Amino acid sequence: MNGDRKLSAVLSADVVNYSGQIKADENRTLSELRVLRRKIFDPLVSDHRGNIIKRMGDGWIVEFSSVAGAVRCALDLQSQVSAQSSLKLRVGVHLGDVVFDEDDIFGDGINIAARLQEASDEAAVLISDVVHRSLDERLAERFHRAGERHFKNAPSPVEVFQWSPPGSAPPRVTPASHTKSLLIGVLPFDNLSSDPDQEFFSDGITEEIITTLSKLPNLLVVARNSTFVYKGRSVDVKQVGLEQGVDLVLEGSIRQSGSRVRITAQLIDAKSGMHIWADRFDRLIEDVFEVQDEIALRIATELQVELLAGEMARFRGSGTKSLDAWTAQLQAVEASRRITKEAQADARRFAQQAISLDPGYSAPYCTLGFICTVEARHGFVADRNAALAEARDCARRALKIDSYNPEAHAIAGFADAIDGKLKPAIEKFNEALQLNPNHADVAARLSITLAFDGQAKEAIRVARQAITLNPHYPGWYAGVLGLALRLDGQYEEAKEAFTEYSQRVEGFGHLDLVIVHMETDNVEAARDEARNVMKYRPQFSISDWAETQLFSDLERLEKDCESLRLAGLPA
Repeated sequence: MNGDRKLSAVLSADVVNYSGQIKADENRTLSELRVLRRKIFDPLVSDHRGNIIKRMGDGWIVEFSSVAGAVRCALDLQSQVSAQSSLKLRVGVHLGDVVFDEDDIFGDGINIAARLQEASDEAAVLISDVVHRSLDERLAERFHRAGERHFKNAPSPVEVFQWSPPGSAPPRVTPASHTKSLLIGVLPFDNLSSDPDQEFFSDGITEEIITTLSKLPNLLVVARNSTFVYKGRSVDVKQVGLEQGVDLVLEGSIRQSGSRVRITAQLIDAKSGMHIWADRFDRLIEDVFEVQDEIALRIATELQVELLAGEMARFRGSGTKSLDAWTAQLQAVEASRRITKEAQADARRFAQQAISLDPGYSAPYCTLGFICTVEARHGFVADRNAALAEARDCARRALKIDSYNPEAHAIAGFADAIDGKLKPAIEKFNEALQLNPNHADVAARLSITLAFDGQAKEAIRVARQAITLNPHYPGWYAGVLGLALRLDGQYEEAKEAFTEYSQRVEGFGHLDLVIVHMETDNVEAARDEARNVMKYRPQFSISDWAETQLFSDLERLEKDCESLRLAGLPA
């Protein structure tokens, strides 16, 4: 076909880190590549009526007459390779012109498909907007929006959509209100002190820096538990950038000696590995809390972030100069992360200690308020209403000390949500996120509140925003996303999310799977999951469960209860 031009759907696929694997074990890698080609790639292309038009050792270009055929082939390919091979692929799909010349092929279809493949996450499929618009609704829903990309030789930015394998985070998407934002990850600062007990101090300073950076406009900050996975590890900043989807990485070290502390910090471009800024801060121990503000403001200067007077005020007046109060607050936060009655009692004691040491310190009031909501939600106290009233009082006291305190608005929102006051809760969560768009947990709780209020599509968007901000999200995020997906009728995606929830948090997710299996007429699978419910919750009853649900639509709640009854769970 010399000089022929045609409009085609083009799939570009490539083995991840092929040269590195060849270097590590050439025989094994070549053998696995041959198996992948013979048993997976070539048969799938044939099944979906594709035409392999170029082989490149560890990569392929495939032409399809059908856009849906190209996309379904890409999805099947990634699913089978993940299940049957230790090799990983990146795959891109575009619809555009393909020109067949005597010795080569070229054109927009080839160029953009190859660029999409290069930009795709490992084991994922990245498609262009023109491909996404060409798909039927059910197939298109399997892809998440992944922003705009500027590709070499492309005249304008390309909006892209990505499918990610089950159990992985959706691609990072900068929220619409932050189109010019940068995403930064703060690695745990190294403890260089001789005393291992200072590890707690170093972690606390790191968390304070994350919190302070969250106050900067146009800067999105990855949540603590996503970057703390690197604690104690020697990591390559570029790899962190790839794994977390961040533009910038902040790393540093802390050395305490007697009454003095030395903190070093380096801001690094995650893509190039180049240092943007580095500095050293020597302080007396009682002045250490000023450092996180200085670091944040220096970063704002380096990134040319313009701070208005009101935004500058966010950096003043909300902390403490009492090391003992700060330490008690950190201990309260750490204990509050364990959702047991005993842990919450410990957290309450530490928070009250921090308040008594510095009554003008707003953070422990928020921590105490959060503890109250946990105690009310999980039945750890006899008087639920009194716990919620205490939570609201803590929020008011925190805001009186620090009018800029997103956490206080969030605590009040938690209390309203638990109390079934969904509309006021949504307002308070949104206010908290306006003040701090980086609070992934608040976004996740807003999502579940929106879902209970019948706003499923918005709940899905907000849940994915939470996952964007917290790529190593806790397992309950999967349950939040699953609920929103189920209520929106996206049952297969909901099953994937609930299955992940059940795998990551023992005893959870099974009840959700009962309902979604019943809603898709898979009674046998529902009854299997019902047995899992009773295994982990032998005292379970539908009536007790129903009292914990906050649906504004009571018919929706009754439908779910009926699903549980038909699956054999006790009334």
